[in-house]
Amino acid sequence: LDIGSGLGIFPYSAKNIGWNCTAIDPDKNSVTHIKKRIGIKAIHGEFTKIKNTDKYNVITLNKVLEHVMDPTTMLAKVKNNLLDDGFIYVEVPDAEEACKEGKNREEFFIDHLHVFSKLSLIFMCKNVGLQTTRVDRIREPSGKFTLFAFISF
Repeated sequence: LDIGSGLGIFPYSAKNIGWNCTAIDPDKNSVTHIKKRIGIKAIHGEFTKIKNTDKYNVITLNKVLEHVMDPTTMLAKVKNNLLDDGFIYVEVPDAEEACKEGKNREEFFIDHLHVFSKLSLIFMCKNVGLQTTRVDRIREPSGKFTLFAFISF
């Protein structure tokens, strides 16, 4: 399950390696694009408002949690859709590294309702009964600082 799929770059890659992927996005045009151009199941709506009781092996949130009002509640709902032996993959902007280069970086743009540090991401997971099995940071080719985490029960 890919939450906040946008134009479907991740679901497209998942499909190409043989995974069965479902995409969820609040933008109707993105969902239409994913269905027609990529040919995978796509659901229109906000994940926290969708009544989805399906369970998944892998759930991904790539650059999503910083955009939602309550990322902790969202992560708790994600947990409810995760199979016991599954994992969650999360990417969020890395505020710790970005702040070293100044406050005017993209990681702090107005559409980001939250900023994350390595520790805050770990604590948020812990607060909903999840554990981070790996949290690391990268600097993307675009120059953005990113935290990524693998999360499980």
